[in-house]
Amino acid sequence: MTSSLSIRLMIDQDLRELSSIYIRAFEDPELKEEWTEESAYALLCDWYKRQPDLAFSAQWENKLVGAFIIGVRPWWDGNHLVDGELFVAPEAQMGRELVRQVLLTAKQKYAPVTWETYTFRGQEFPLGWIKKGRLHSWRTT
Repeated sequence: MTSSLSIRLMIDQDLRELSSIYIRAFEDPELKEEWTEESAYALLCDWYKRQPDLAFSAQWENKLVGAFIIGVRPWWDGNHLVDGELFVAPEAQMGRELVRQVLLTAKQKYAPVTWETYTFRGQEFPLGWIKKGRLHSWRTT
């Protein structure tokens, strides 16, 4: 899937379309989350305002298909990457490339010592993906 994939910094104009993608990415009934266009848009706007330099959109054949936004928090031992929102359209599935781009950018700009993140309990993805070493050279806590 990567041949026509481009990853770039998110812009304001992406947020509405990304809200729709966010809803589709999390519409699994087992997750029990009921996102609306407005609630998804509010969440993405909040993240985007907090850390626009680590907010990336993914495009496949010039169409938005997902995004990854992560925050930076100073801590006693250095900068920590915190939380974040990773989502891609169900038909697109290129999360690995998005995570790689954002983590490389964060590493260059902020020299983080760790990434603290949360995921869904009882779901194999993404925790199993992370545990299998798909994110090389990052300490997990």
